[in-house]
Amino acid sequence: MRLGRSASFAASAAAVTLLLGACSGGGGGDEGGEEKKLADIPAVDINKTDRAEIKDGGTFNWGINEYPTQYNLEHVDGNLANVQRIAASVMPRPMVYNESGDFSPNTPYLEEAEVSEDGLEIHYKLNPDAEWSNGDPITWEDYEAQAETLSGGRKDDKKYKIGDKSGYELIDKVVKGADEYEFTLEMKSSYGEWPLLFEILYPKKYMEDPEEFNKGYEKDFPVTAGPFGDVEFDDTAETVTVNKSDDWWGEPAKLDSIIFHSYANDALSGVYNNDEIDGYYLGYEAADYELLKDKEGSRITEAIDNAYRHMTFNGGEGQLLEQVEVRNALVHGIDRAQMASATLGGVEWTTDPTANRLLRSTQTGFKDNSKGYGEYDPEKAAEMLDEAGWTLKEGDEVRTNEDGDELTLNWVIPSDLQNTADEAEIAKSQLAEINVGVDINSVPNNSFFTEYVIPGNYDATTYVLVGTSPYSGDSAENFTGPHGEDEDGKPVWGNNLTFTSTEGINKGFEDLVAETDPEKYAEIANEIDRMLWEQSMAVPLFQRPGTFAVNEKLANWGANGLSSIIYEDIGWTE
Repeated sequence: MRLGRSASFAASAAAVTLLLGACSGGGGGDEGGEEKKLADIPAVDINKTDRAEIKDGGTFNWGINEYPTQYNLEHVDGNLANVQRIAASVMPRPMVYNESGDFSPNTPYLEEAEVSEDGLEIHYKLNPDAEWSNGDPITWEDYEAQAETLSGGRKDDKKYKIGDKSGYELIDKVVKGADEYEFTLEMKSSYGEWPLLFEILYPKKYMEDPEEFNKGYEKDFPVTAGPFGDVEFDDTAETVTVNKSDDWWGEPAKLDSIIFHSYANDALSGVYNNDEIDGYYLGYEAADYELLKDKEGSRITEAIDNAYRHMTFNGGEGQLLEQVEVRNALVHGIDRAQMASATLGGVEWTTDPTANRLLRSTQTGFKDNSKGYGEYDPEKAAEMLDEAGWTLKEGDEVRTNEDGDELTLNWVIPSDLQNTADEAEIAKSQLAEINVGVDINSVPNNSFFTEYVIPGNYDATTYVLVGTSPYSGDSAENFTGPHGEDEDGKPVWGNNLTFTSTEGINKGFEDLVAETDPEKYAEIANEIDRMLWEQSMAVPLFQRPGTFAVNEKLANWGANGLSSIIYEDIGWTE
């Protein structure tokens, strides 16, 4: 799953459809009447419009909340939702998903894809019309190069800063087919989530050499192959512009260009209200919602988003919160329902804190697995800390251990998100009741992940994990590891930013991605979610609302839920 700042899931090919449709009610009554339930909220809200009704031309000004620097999605620093959104407009995406989470070949790149009955062979037939912006054809060699690199099969593997190898490590070899546009993946074991492979495809040059892998797509798109291309970066305005590609062989893009405008979170609502951008993820900031809910010519989408907000702890070796018992105690010391209510209460959205890390409420099998670990119980939390060796000495306000270390958390937040600051203040107040200290460290927006969360320079924080597919196994990168050692002999955690895991969690994801029976798949997903509760990893606060502020004349964009954005179909109805 991709990292998102603002305050991937389901089953095998056979199981995806059956996993959609069952919802869990949430919320209760309030002073204004009965609160809306999760089951009442639709899966998608994008102003779906036929291409024939969309005019040709125009620019879509898309507001985002960061200015990324790394656009190789497979690089550890490229694991950002906004990187995926930009890259998907200009790079090959062999698979796309509909609103039910069903996959299909993205025919401009992939004509056919099928898996053998035993799951050990996956056959691909490529579209021979597909080519890179430098004129080279997109062939089996590009797929082979990406498979070899992301599987860790290269001799200089440790030089590649790979974020996630999930799925790729199951590939035994890539075999060329009848011509350069056909190939077969021979698998070491079955992989039920095989459509996740090659989420974004990069040219072989940028996979075969570690320097090109690490630096080639850094603030650059040297080679593209999509409905948009000719990417322009403006470091002063902090914009990324993608322009309609005249060399695109598929359905032509309706828009002339998309401009991704980077603003601080607290500035986006004002910019949108001034008509400087046409759409952005509004989220759940009450003041912004109040400002925009009645804006003329605008609408606010409502759908279940493929994301959840969570509180996360750094459980790495030698870290303050290395002990799982301490992390468990902290969860009992924080009222998640109060956090959710404080955050969601002003946006006409259910304040039900029920969330599952692997399944959305629109998917069969969705349930709460938090019993015994997620309840607010400060008395129990205090007892657990005592037992873990963090005691309160007479006259002190903060607990210490036998070495005299204070249990004071470095709680890192981005400087421009009021909701995140509110969450930290709520946690600070509640943890003070069990004599745990919190230092709130507000850091610049663009360095929040790259300088603090990704390298592990934090004890606690809150952010969003965003799914880019309907598969639960997409979350393995966030919770499994370690994945070998780096050149200095240190464990490699990739995109697992809690820096801890267990053999049970690792094995659970291995079993999950191999399972093809939908009921067993959902059962395993819930078993994993329960193990994550036991480890206090990415503790869910709530499912993120699919609330986007968008110009009412913009079609085929908004709250996509489980479905893929079809960039060539975005456009203006007038």
